[in-house]
Formats: sequence, structure tokens, C-alpha cells
Amino acid sequence: MQRQIFLTARSACLLTAIAAATLVISCGGSKEMLSETAQSKFEKAKRRYDAGRYLEATEQFKNLLALFPGSKFAEPATFFLGKSRFEEKEYLLAEVDFHRIVRDFPRGTYAEEATFMLGMCVFKQRRPFQFDQSATERAILLFGAYLSTYPAGKFVEDAQERLAECRSVLAEKLHANGLLYLKLSKPKAARLSFEEVLEKYDDLPWADRALVGIARSYEQERNWAKAAELYEGVVEKGGDEEALATARDRLRKIKGKTGESGDAG
Repeated sequence: MQRQIFLTARSACLLTAIAAATLVISCGGSKEMLSETAQSKFEKAKRRYDAGRYLEATEQFKNLLALFPGSKFAEPATFFLGKSRFEEKEYLLAEVDFHRIVRDFPRGTYAEEATFMLGMCVFKQRRPFQFDQSATERAILLFGAYLSTYPAGKFVEDAQERLAECRSVLAEKLHANGLLYLKLSKPKAARLSFEEVLEKYDDLPWADRALVGIARSYEQERNWAKAAELYEGVVEKGGDEEALATARDRLRKIKGKTGESGDAG
């Protein structure tokens, strides 16, 4: 009787050990299978992306992230989801994806390009200079952040070019404001706009045009001497062709006026 009880207990222990071992193997196999599934899904989505089938790639990357949010493919899937959305002109959604990369994987493989692409997403949302320029101002901040974080990065030249474009739009808006004030015969208000162009964007062609605008504001006040001085400065400097042509033309007219009237100022 005791022998039978002993054998029964021994059999029960053996069955328990086998069950435990089977569970461990099963869990290990499940994890491996899940990983392989995540990998296969990523590779399938990436093939769609590489083929330019961005809408399909978007859906497949989204599906992968929903099923395997913590897998090793979460980082590249999030990045290429952003890239796919960018190509589909879904700039707001792409911006969210790139922000996640920068926030969650700041030292990861895709952090630098994601930082640059953040600027590109906002850059693509800009409006013409006649409208609100908040997106342009944000793009300037984001490209500036990229350049300060990655001064020797792969996208430095592109970031600098986009940054210059953004600054040119803001300068153009200020210049247009000055021209509007001139049209309204408000020379002092016009000068404030043109002077702001000189203060912030003296490295752009808009600075030469702003000098011409300031000279025109003095013309409206019949201060011929000051206007002529500014026009002569533009001519001596050279630079922007449009500003140069206007300065020469206005200078001839001013000299005609002062010559006829004998008024020097």
C-alpha cells in the first residue's frame, strides 16, 4: 500500500515537472513566434514603403504598432509610419510620429532624421506671406534646434536652406507691411516695418529693398536730402537688382526735383 502511494506521488511530481517544462518551452516558442510575426509584418510594410506604396505602408505600420507596441520593431515602424504619412502629405500626423521618435528614442538610429523631419512637417504647412506665419516661425525654431543638436549632421545643408526660405518669407511680410503703410501715406509707420527688416534680416536681399522703402518714406515727408542719401547708399553697395534699379530711378527724379526748385532738403 505504501509502495503504491509512493509511486502515485512520484508520478504526480513527474507529471507536474513535465507540465512546467512544457509551459516554459511553449512560452519561449510563443515569444519567438510573436517576434517573427512582428519582423515579417515590418518587412512587408517596409517593402510597400520602398515601392512608393505609402498608403498601404501606412496601414501596415499602424497595424504592426497596434499588435506589437513593445517589440524591437516599434522604433523603425514609428519612423517609417511618419515617413509614409509625410509622403501622403499628412503632415500633422507625420509630425506626431517623428515627435514620438525624438521623445522615446532620443539616442536611437532614427533620432537625427526624425528631428530634421519635424521641421520639414511644419515647413510644409507654411502659408504665403500674406497670411498668418506661425507655421513659418515654428519651422525656424525646429530647424534651429536640429542645427544646434546636430551641427555636423547629415541634413545640415538642407536645414540651412529651409531656414533661409522661412526667414525670407518673414522678411517679405514685413516689407509688404511697409509698402502698405506707404500706400496709406503713413511714412513713419512704414519706416518701422522697413527698419525691422534691416534689424532681423540684414543678410537677405530684402534688406536692400527695405532701405529703398525707408528712402521712399522720407520722400513722402519731402525730406529729399535724406532720401537721396539712402538711395546713393543702395547704389554704391550694389546687391539686389530690384532695389538697385529703383534706387537709381528715384535718385534721378529727386535730383530733378531739387534742381528745379533749388531745394536741398
